[in-house]
Amino acid sequence: MPRLDINPFRFSGPLEPEDMIDRDAEADDLLRLTMGSHSFRLIGPRRYGKTTLLRRVLAAAEANGTATVLVDLQDVLSISEIVVRLESAYKRLKGPVRRHVEDLLRTWNLGVSLGAAGFTASLRENPNTNPEAVLLRVLEIPEALFERNGTPSLIVFDEIQDVLNVPGADGKIRSVIQHQGRAATYAFAGSAPGMMNRLFSDPSRPLLEQAVPRHLEPLPLNEVADYVITRFQASRRDPGRAMDPLLAFARGHPQRSMMLAHYLWERTPAGETADESTWLAALDQASADTGLLMQAIWRALTLNERRVARALATSSAPLYSDETAALVGIKRTSIRSAVDSLRAKADVVDAQGRLRLTDPMLEHWLRSQGALPDDGDDTD
Repeated sequence: MPRLDINPFRFSGPLEPEDMIDRDAEADDLLRLTMGSHSFRLIGPRRYGKTTLLRRVLAAAEANGTATVLVDLQDVLSISEIVVRLESAYKRLKGPVRRHVEDLLRTWNLGVSLGAAGFTASLRENPNTNPEAVLLRVLEIPEALFERNGTPSLIVFDEIQDVLNVPGADGKIRSVIQHQGRAATYAFAGSAPGMMNRLFSDPSRPLLEQAVPRHLEPLPLNEVADYVITRFQASRRDPGRAMDPLLAFARGHPQRSMMLAHYLWERTPAGETADESTWLAALDQASADTGLLMQAIWRALTLNERRVARALATSSAPLYSDETAALVGIKRTSIRSAVDSLRAKADVVDAQGRLRLTDPMLEHWLRSQGALPDDGDDTD
């Protein structure tokens, strides 16, 4: 077979740890916390590479003899669903640790298993099953594993903020994990700063100050450049004069940097060098392919959030000025609350002392729309 010319820039879904752009310092920091039994919470916008970073930490911890589990809690709506997610996460264990966990679950006879059907089938067979009791027991697995053979665990709860959709879930989780000491380290990852603050900084919440805070920042531009150039050169290409505008546009957004490099690579034939025209063609394709997503993001914003987002994307006037208020049709008193709402969802970030939309593609889309349809006349 002829040698395939494969695009090295994958941007859909979490990357393999070895394909990450930089994050060495962050990975080392989180691994040190893990090895010291310091639970931590990692906050960063969606598509910033939290899951990929955590997978790298999980792999390093596993190499150091730690049992590792990644639990995806996105969109959970019930205690039963949390149990199913935990069960699914433990099913990915391998080797002796998996056998030990399987033995524990069989002994406890909870209806949870590492086999095919597991807790979902148990609920169907016995609707009177108490999922809260099962959750509390399953949360004890790391401590039982430690008592059995001295194996510590690293448990990652990804998109932990979604447990706020399940009344009382955070209290039940804390009631068990707070007693596990060196048996388990917990990593809590979330993409909504406002909801993460509710979970960990609100004195009325059970998880108050239960984890060391860490925030995921944009990537250093020099690291993005090195990553892109290295992979272009390995496939007999040169990003050339397209490199600078790509870096300036993506401004360290991990997924958008990878996506734009993907499209640029596609438009740079082997043996050739990209230029400004190649970059513009790549950006046009990225814009076309993300257009429907941008519309969906726009529609999900409230009226005043749209007005502030538009101002951030298109106006050079100070955000809280009368000029901005008149430009987008919003009262000055409402601008701050809209900004707070956008920041709570990580749709807006501080970039070197300036508020900007987190997603450069959304900013580009708003600028390209010109005069958008009227959003309504409610200026509260």
